[in-house]
Amino acid sequence: MYIFKSQFPHSIAKLKLVLVLILGLGTACKPTQTKEESFRPDASRFTQKVVVEGLEEPLQIEFDSNGHVYWIERIGQVKRFNEDTGAVELIGTVDLAEGTAPGLIGILLDRDFEISKQLFLYYSAKADKGDAMRLSRFELGVDGKLDIASEKVILTVPWEQPDGSHFGGGMTWDKGGNLYLSIGADSHPTQYSPLPFTNEGGRGQDEARTAGNTNDLRGSIIRIKPQSDGSYSIPEGNLFAQGSPNTLPEIYVMGNRNPWRLSIDSETQYLHWGEVGPDAGIDSEEFGPMGYDEFNVAKSAGNFGWPYFIGYNSAYKSYDYTTGTYGKPYDPDSSYNDSPNNTGLKILPPAQPALIAYPYQVSEEWPILGSAARSAVGGPIFRKADFSGTAESVFPDYFEGKWFVTDYVRNYIMVIEMDEDRSKVVSLDRFLPAEMLTHSQPLDMDFSPNGDLYLVEYGIGGSGKISRIEYNAGNRAPIAAASSSVLNGKPPLELHLSSEGSVDLDGDRLTYNWTVNNMDGGSQQGFDTANPTLHLEEDGKYEVKLEVADPSGLTSMDSFQVIVGNSKPQVKFKILEGNQSFYFPDAIIYYEVSVEDPEGNIEKEKVIVTAQYIPSGMEYRQLERLNTQGELNPDTRLKHLNAKGLVQKYNCVSCHAEATKLVGPAFQDVALKYKGNSEAFEILTKSIVEGGSGKWGNIIMPPQPTLSSPEVSQIIDYILEINSVDGASLRLGTSGKYQTKAYEKKGPGGRLDSYFRTPLEMGSYVFLASYTDGGSNEKAGLELSGNDYHLLRYPVLAPEEADFFSESGISYTPSTNDPGFIFTGKGGHIGFGKIDLTGINQVKIGAPNRFWHWSHFMGATIEIRLGGPDGRLVGEPFTIPAAPKGEKGPFFGEAMGVPAIIDVSVAEGIHDLYIVVKNPAAKESDALVMMTGIEFIK
Repeated sequence: MYIFKSQFPHSIAKLKLVLVLILGLGTACKPTQTKEESFRPDASRFTQKVVVEGLEEPLQIEFDSNGHVYWIERIGQVKRFNEDTGAVELIGTVDLAEGTAPGLIGILLDRDFEISKQLFLYYSAKADKGDAMRLSRFELGVDGKLDIASEKVILTVPWEQPDGSHFGGGMTWDKGGNLYLSIGADSHPTQYSPLPFTNEGGRGQDEARTAGNTNDLRGSIIRIKPQSDGSYSIPEGNLFAQGSPNTLPEIYVMGNRNPWRLSIDSETQYLHWGEVGPDAGIDSEEFGPMGYDEFNVAKSAGNFGWPYFIGYNSAYKSYDYTTGTYGKPYDPDSSYNDSPNNTGLKILPPAQPALIAYPYQVSEEWPILGSAARSAVGGPIFRKADFSGTAESVFPDYFEGKWFVTDYVRNYIMVIEMDEDRSKVVSLDRFLPAEMLTHSQPLDMDFSPNGDLYLVEYGIGGSGKISRIEYNAGNRAPIAAASSSVLNGKPPLELHLSSEGSVDLDGDRLTYNWTVNNMDGGSQQGFDTANPTLHLEEDGKYEVKLEVADPSGLTSMDSFQVIVGNSKPQVKFKILEGNQSFYFPDAIIYYEVSVEDPEGNIEKEKVIVTAQYIPSGMEYRQLERLNTQGELNPDTRLKHLNAKGLVQKYNCVSCHAEATKLVGPAFQDVALKYKGNSEAFEILTKSIVEGGSGKWGNIIMPPQPTLSSPEVSQIIDYILEINSVDGASLRLGTSGKYQTKAYEKKGPGGRLDSYFRTPLEMGSYVFLASYTDGGSNEKAGLELSGNDYHLLRYPVLAPEEADFFSESGISYTPSTNDPGFIFTGKGGHIGFGKIDLTGINQVKIGAPNRFWHWSHFMGATIEIRLGGPDGRLVGEPFTIPAAPKGEKGPFFGEAMGVPAIIDVSVAEGIHDLYIVVKNPAAKESDALVMMTGIEFIK
């Protein structure tokens, strides 16, 4: 959310974004594109692939003409990726100013890069001690690496506030060889226009000293023409002519808060960019309009208004620096800068409106852009003429002249169509459905020379990525799906094979080729019909494969295994007494396990029943995935699965392994060193969060400040218990009772704990029952296992973990600690499957109507219904009122509003439980309430 803006490249929030499944389709050589390409292409013709992973704060991307991709990482590294070989190479590192200076934030290859081997970098150099940003030109040496000694400083921008807020860094060229560079306004995040200041010179506060100052490069987009000797000239047509008093001739566009990705339309030569706006969620009578992010087009030099205007020239109230009071709104045609920190003109050029502006709440004009947090990035304009005739993946004519834009927080890719004059939006549509996109935190987006759309995905701790979206204009490979009526049983075993689900997206007729192989090397059978019937007479393991092919020869395959001579035992874990959905402190559940095996007697001693407690929690979806993968068994240590995932996610494995010393010590050695040490948790927490050296020789451990406290706790528990059996399953009898405990948490909790304060861990219990039979009397190796599992969760659930969601009325932006789940318009619903209400008296729903400086929520009525969104009403509906007007915030804790508490004591048993949020009087553009979590209270 926006309270964390100062840690990110351009006032952007760090959010954990929801991962969604991509539809992976085969590609093939494509025929010549036709007039049909003027129609919108089917989404299945696009495939997104991750091409580089493990990056540290990647920001911006560039391409040469030889199939190489260049990018920068904010920590100072310049890297290169070869599209043909997949090789990633570090080609150089620049020395950065220490502390919280912006870092390396801009890259641009020279227009004649293949000949000159020159590139431009925008960064906070160590030599400038954090007091300036510099635009420098470097050359690559004969070894292809960055020649640091070749640096020529083109331009230096004085920088006052090096803590990482609003620093731009986007760069591009126009056809005249002019270089454009976006420069942020160098100030702290604010809710409204940042004109008042409390320190000398307005440092970090008064943006009239920067963005509103005609004599300051900060808060502008400059346009210069680099010369071969490292100097630059000023092209005709910039905002101020050379020699004009109190102005800087480099300025092309002024009045910018935080411009990011710059793009030039190759046909019109108009400049396009995304701009991140201020944080206010509601208009203020005292200060002026709420915050908006913008997508902007400059057809010529101009003033885009900040800090006096936002969006479509919505005016802030004029500020009197003498009295500290606000007056009438500024006039876009004749605004003025009377700040004592202004070194430029008093009367400013007329302000230009945004092409598109959107607030936190749902935009009435552009509801497709959603609600909640925002961080406009921008993107490229598609022109087919930009690509050579040999380019392999050029998008179709449908996208000609359209602007592809993205938002770092909302994660969409939108396509903007403008009128011929390029000043009005004709349409704004999603490029692809959200479920087809796998990226998160996009910070740059551009087309490569071969036509693929590349995205830079920002991430800390090695979580950054580069992905690309490929277009297939020609034939698509079919998709095979094979199944059978049975997968095991006594001979003779009759199988009805099915190809249902196999599909050719181009509508071509498929041919089918089934092969059935005895895995012991025996008989093989084949079929060429879609759904054959098969009889297997001999005991053994069989592999069944289906290959489908289209007329051009593209194929796809699916397979499964069949066992003849044995039937899978059926296992059931059943809770006889106690809540079947949630665990409570010191509660007792009574259970029993039953096993049925068609082949004979059950050997009771082979029935294994286990219980595991997972401090970080567990979901049924995770268990289902493990079970499908065959990894859910009594030896699976569930307790540390999440921690192992974090170790991978944050790239700890590059320095540490469980049993082997790499760069750093093995986790087993760390556990031995701190065994029995009562201060181990604090020592390791400090090492992980702050980094350091000396504990294991001279090895330097980099800090991981972005890990949350729960994540740090999970990793430390995993390391300290790696040599013990504490994380192993507790063996139980086949029937009996079990007492659930609630454990005190270590350190601050996670997102849910921010709103449902508790000293306890929000963990889960997993009960697993499994049985492996004796196989076949006729043939060895045919044993089969059956299992069943049951999950008890801590009685607080997150809304984003629901099983059912309404198709409309929900805007969800996942984040670290923010209430990013919002109900909009007339409302919507979420539902949780098979919730046991036995012994539950109340359901407490966190439904704030304000947060931070968001106070634009209209309120709603909240209902609990059973069986469906229109099912049986339980308890009295609870009304959350509209947020009070005039309160300035920030809103945290109790100031966020009261929770909805609904009496459900009349309901018993297991139900699908729906939470319905509605406000019939609201507009579709309204935000109703946020939802933080749902607590079930005994």
